[in-house]
Amino acid sequence: MNAHHRLLFGVTFASFVLLAACLNPLHAAGYEPTWESLKSAPVPEWIMDAKFGIYTHWGVYSVPGFETNVYGKEMYTPKGARKQSGRGMAVRDHHEKTYGSIFEFGYKEFVPMFTAPKFDPAEWAQVMKDGGVRFAGICLVHHDGFCLWDSAFTRWDSMDMGPKRDIYGELAKEIRKRGMHLLATFHHARTYGHHTAYADQFPDDQKARLDVFDPQYDDLYRNPKTVSKEKFGTEWQNKISEVICKYHPDAIWFDGLANQLANGTIDEGKLLKCIADYYNTGTPHVDHPIIMNKLPSGRTWNFPMGFGLRCYENGRDMEADVRGDWLIDRAIGYPWTWVKNKPYKQDASYHIVSLCDLVSRGGILLLSLTPKGDGSIPAEEVRIMREIGAWLKVCGEGIYATRPWKTPAEGIGVEQLRRVAPDTKRKGQAKASWKFEKLEASRGEAVRFTRAKDYSRLYAFVIGVPDGGTVTIKTLRRGNVEKNGKGIRSVSMLGSDATIDWKQTAEGLTITFPKTLPCKVAYGFKIKVNGKLDDSPREQFDDGIKRQGTWPVYRSSR
Repeated sequence: MNAHHRLLFGVTFASFVLLAACLNPLHAAGYEPTWESLKSAPVPEWIMDAKFGIYTHWGVYSVPGFETNVYGKEMYTPKGARKQSGRGMAVRDHHEKTYGSIFEFGYKEFVPMFTAPKFDPAEWAQVMKDGGVRFAGICLVHHDGFCLWDSAFTRWDSMDMGPKRDIYGELAKEIRKRGMHLLATFHHARTYGHHTAYADQFPDDQKARLDVFDPQYDDLYRNPKTVSKEKFGTEWQNKISEVICKYHPDAIWFDGLANQLANGTIDEGKLLKCIADYYNTGTPHVDHPIIMNKLPSGRTWNFPMGFGLRCYENGRDMEADVRGDWLIDRAIGYPWTWVKNKPYKQDASYHIVSLCDLVSRGGILLLSLTPKGDGSIPAEEVRIMREIGAWLKVCGEGIYATRPWKTPAEGIGVEQLRRVAPDTKRKGQAKASWKFEKLEASRGEAVRFTRAKDYSRLYAFVIGVPDGGTVTIKTLRRGNVEKNGKGIRSVSMLGSDATIDWKQTAEGLTITFPKTLPCKVAYGFKIKVNGKLDDSPREQFDDGIKRQGTWPVYRSSR
């Protein structure tokens, strides 16, 4: 045991004591470390009211800024590799042309280059706030295993190396200052074997020359042949508990865990204890924290049915008639990390119409920024966030703290947004994705509805300006909006003082747009009725997909 490992062992032992004290429930909610008990935890109102969140994909992989956020795996692709993503040789070729041979310049060499001189936590938090988000954070650790907080459980963190700063701690303070809830996302369950996934195909004599197989860097590269599942899983668990203890995030999101739980890399019992402690202790900032339950690309939910807030990456494999409480996450511009000459094919309008659609069906949108390697946020992303925020300043009343109405949409429906295609990786199966470009192209044909939680108001978002400036919304015909057939009492446009010309008949509600419009892309109308808004439930409500969706779940032994 060298000096570093002796020091780390001492710090780790002390940290165990600290974590035990920190995670001792202060106001026990009574959750037991079992899935049955934890499934009784509610999806709290605050997250359902928030509607819009932000995080970041940023780390050591942002330094090369090429092609992908899994650069550290792809760069170690041998020629003629049997299994690779298709971009492996492109990444390796770029690496060797730019930095030199992978046998001389390994991924760890980027760590001293990751100094982030332009990282300004106040600026980051303000960009987030200006975007109108209600909860915010960062990816604290990606698949490469480098941690963006001051950790006692690894030397490969932003306090000990690279920036020499507690990135998450500094940003968390600025996020809290601006009244946003704090999010933490963890992607390091996939660190185990990440860097050696393709490198393992090198001949033995070449492996001996690669740093990913050098025992002195086992604590970064986590080679399954030299690091046990138990050791990796314990460190993974300790890092989660440490962040909960030090920073008290209100929400936690995990990248794919299903495989790691199923094969024993992550200990289910320890994870259950951690979640129970987190839920029992809570945070000083919300009445109840929440853990998101992702559907990974393998199409098996991270956690058992009924636990947490389900999450579909970019809407992938989301049911056409999704119900209950759910969230989609996606990058503000692809790929998931900053790359040189990055295209931004999805502008602010795309995210705005997405938000209208998702919220109308009960969903939440979580975007990821992709800062540059130097710590600055690209100007395009700053602009996009400001434009989304400007729209929300006008129309946020119909987005925040609303709930789905009995009818979520009219015009361009979900069947026109959801694309189903053969799955090239799974014969005989199909894969679904969601594309919102058709909503962007709407000229008043698409309408999305939300309502106030107490049914006192209905909101109708008309996407695009209709030809002639007049739209008839058939869903809002007399007798279908209000109970007792007393009709609509008033119609106003969010953000506008203009008197709206409207008429409700048995065919629908006809609205004439004012000459001066308060925003772009989508226009919100607030509708009040005589008597009470129709509070009928959505048709054909299937409680079987209310909490979890129709895909398989992680098969727990508990």
